[in-house]
Amino acid sequence: LTVRYSDALIVNREPEKAVAILEKQLGFDSSNSDVYFLLGRGQLKMGNNELARDYISHAMTLSPEEQEEMLYTAALDYIDAGSYEFARDYLEKINKDNPENIAIFNDMAFCLERTKRYEESIVYYEKYLDKEPFNDNVWFNVGTIYATLEKYDKAIEAFNYSLALNPSNSSVMYNKAIVHINTEQYDKAVDTLREFIELEPYDSFAITALADSCLKIGLTEESGKYAKMALELDPESPDANTYMAYINMLKEDYNEALVFLRKVMSDVTINFTIIAESLLKSYRASNLPEFLVYYIVSMYYTNDDEGLATGYEELMKHDIQWQDMLQNLIPDINVNKE
Repeated sequence: LTVRYSDALIVNREPEKAVAILEKQLGFDSSNSDVYFLLGRGQLKMGNNELARDYISHAMTLSPEEQEEMLYTAALDYIDAGSYEFARDYLEKINKDNPENIAIFNDMAFCLERTKRYEESIVYYEKYLDKEPFNDNVWFNVGTIYATLEKYDKAIEAFNYSLALNPSNSSVMYNKAIVHINTEQYDKAVDTLREFIELEPYDSFAITALADSCLKIGLTEESGKYAKMALELDPESPDANTYMAYINMLKEDYNEALVFLRKVMSDVTINFTIIAESLLKSYRASNLPEFLVYYIVSMYYTNDDEGLATGYEELMKHDIQWQDMLQNLIPDINVNKE
């Protein structure tokens, strides 16, 4: 009962209480491997790794037939604690004694991935897939690592395998779309993101990415449709408001464009590049100085010194209120109000 209760305390993340109970138990039962092993797990959960290893090692000496099970349980505890190198040490011991245990390959790969040893991680994931090729999550992990290594063709291949095994895995679909975006294959990104939002219709970030990808391939009306969807989910979304401003400038609906621009132009994280040219065109077409102010802001944040200089020069022809507006948007900008 003491052992079971202590085990439950450790599982419920109360290792200090478990260790106190188990240390008292040693006085009555100093040869019980379960007590030593749970003491090791308790110390592990408390971050006392060296002491944990001593207890676990002693437990395995007392019950060598349970060594693999103890090592694996402790390895999983280390993974849960984020101590991936300690976990890997135990997993390697299991692999050495039992190279047919394919679950170890997956856990080894995971630990290596978490410590950014991606090339080594791929080796173990592929060892796992050689034995068990029908695990869609492992194919997903492989694709994610290849994407991190910028080996995009291999990433897409792995994602496609994963989706063939589980077509409704939205995480795989989303990561596949991101790879298409990173490689500027926006038509493929659009197709993949359309499928994704059928599974995840409330993901405003993905819908905004879809609006952006539609813009990239000239699907302006469709981009506006998705931007509106994103705004319904998140009315304050900087990206969705930016795309709506851009689309309305293309449609020459300048007053509507300004509604959206006023919501985002003070946000330094928006994509100024996408709207900069349209801001200048809108100013010239409408003669509304507010567009010129926003154009100068976009030049400032895209580090376009030439555009910044010509924008300043043009702004000086207008009333001082527009210079004040620019100063409010970029307090450290030097505007000559004379």
